Amino acid sequence: MAEFTTVSEADAPRPSRQTGRLAARMREYEKYVSSVPNGKVGRLVPSKGETPRGIALRIGRAARRTNKMANTWVVDGTVYFTIS
Repeated sequence: MAEFTTVSEADAPRPSRQTGRLAARMREYEKYVSSVPNGKVGRLVPSKGETPRGIALRIGRAARRTNKMANTWVVDGTVYFTIS
């Protein structure tokens, strides 16, 4: 079980900033989310080293960051999604 304690704000380490690569990936997926109009479905095909599940998770997180809802599904290794 985890050990819980409290420390003063002054003694706590500062949060680390996102790396440029992570921030770029987040912007990329937010762009995908904003590019899908109502009545259309987005489609993402994983490249080498990516999984459909990972892509679907990133789409869902990007939608939440932009105050939208995403519905994702995977068919034959391709990720499809709608935004509302």
